[in-house]
Amino acid sequence: MKKKQIIVSLHDYEILKTLCYHAPGTDKLREELERATIRKGKVPADVVQVNSTLRFRDERSGAIRNVQLVLPAASNLQLGKLSILSPIGTALLGYSTGDIIDWEVPAGKTQLHILDVINTEVNV
Repeated sequence: MKKKQIIVSLHDYEILKTLCYHAPGTDKLREELERATIRKGKVPADVVQVNSTLRFRDERSGAIRNVQLVLPAASNLQLGKLSILSPIGTALLGYSTGDIIDWEVPAGKTQLHILDVINTEVNV
């Protein structure tokens, strides 16, 4: 199955490429960044970026989660702050409201359906 093109701001791209260089276990994130369309200007408001707050449903379990996608240092699942380096965090980057993503997580293959994206901080 062909993956949809994802959108990443130039700001996020530069930070995440540096993170990939310094952190272990970043192969999936690196793959996603290699296929991304990099935007120098504003990214559409409904696209998941670093610091986006979003609501998604795991189609396998039916669970709906509200999270903010953050850099690893700010990660705190109890506060709903999901690391970009987590399997689900990497999966969500660059997709937009309504997208359904097929993704491999530690528990097996799943589909993540992005229900809403609220970009409180716009990266340009």
